Amino acid sequence: MAHDHSHQSHQKRSALTKGARVVLEALEQTKDLASAQDIYGALRANGDKAPGLTTVYRSLESLVSLGFVQSVDLGDGEKRYEVVTPGEHHHHLICERCNQSNHLDQCLVEELEDGIRSKYGFLIKSHVLEIFGICSTCQSQKD
Repeated sequence: MAHDHSHQSHQKRSALTKGARVVLEALEQTKDLASAQDIYGALRANGDKAPGLTTVYRSLESLVSLGFVQSVDLGDGEKRYEVVTPGEHHHHLICERCNQSNHLDQCLVEELEDGIRSKYGFLIKSHVLEIFGICSTCQSQKD
């Protein structure tokens, strides 16, 4: 049954524009949260006719809307992006000192959503949760 799913996402993937495919591949190699500027820089470094910055932004928006990529707001006004399995998303713990971000393995909000649904009858379409604080490494460093 799992095979069918991968075929579906492969099909969806082939519908991507060339720019979006290039951007998605660059993000897959990053393994970390990357801004549009980061991705643009990485593509430029690879040389072969890199798409322009506008194309990178547009590609990211379309990848987000298709569910291939999740955008994360670290609170500094610059969105970061990461690859997710379609239909999946992560939440992050973001350190305000070193800006390291750790993504949490599971979505912590599902139970909260159920509570909101039953208490307020509110139909939730999506949610964004980023948790800001100080990581253990930064806490252990004396100022």
